[in-house]
Amino acid sequence: MGLRKILKERHDTSLNQKMREYYIHGTIPFVVIEELNPEKVNIGKVISTINRKIPKELFYGVDGIYIAHLPEFEEREINALYKDAAIYVTSHQENNIDLLDDIVHELAHATETHFTDQIYGGNKIEIEFLAKRKKIYRILKNEGYVVNLDDFLDIRYNHDFDFYLYEEIGYNALAGFSQNVFLSPYSITSLREYYAVAFTDYFLYDRQKVKNMCPTLYLKIKKLIEGLKS
Repeated sequence: MGLRKILKERHDTSLNQKMREYYIHGTIPFVVIEELNPEKVNIGKVISTINRKIPKELFYGVDGIYIAHLPEFEEREINALYKDAAIYVTSHQENNIDLLDDIVHELAHATETHFTDQIYGGNKIEIEFLAKRKKIYRILKNEGYVVNLDDFLDIRYNHDFDFYLYEEIGYNALAGFSQNVFLSPYSITSLREYYAVAFTDYFLYDRQKVKNMCPTLYLKIKKLIEGLKS
């Protein structure tokens, strides 16, 4: 059973909730199945920010955005996912920025699905990513951490490697070691997350910082937008 069907059934069996539907760029459904805390999140402002900052063309292949807390989020310890041409985001949000971050991060993964060649063609981002990974490997080794170079040369997400970074080294310590190399500790975990974090920062936070720290990736995002708009 698809996630959207599960959410529809959850809504239909609830007597206390009203499913509310908004639209991104006037056409992309933004469906609130489980209510967000109105004292923490202003949906109107979130949608307005998306419309202002994210080009409509980047939503190609996204049929809708659905807000609800799914069992899969608990199982995988995540807040959002892109699956079956839709973005699903937890209703457990602390503020507008948290919700925006989740949506735009998953939109980045959606663009990977539909514009793979434009983003990763030529392996330029991979080369930039691996150069940074090797630098972090050397820093951690010099700091006395037990590290395996093979882990740092694998561009795919690896749960055990992420656990090592998060638990054994700690993201706080890793942020210090990588502050001039990676945009965030999580962007170290895989090539896809390197791209998604930069994509999110490009549109929501500090575009100049992305340009300075990840010049190859910055140009890929910029050229992707230009190509879609042409």
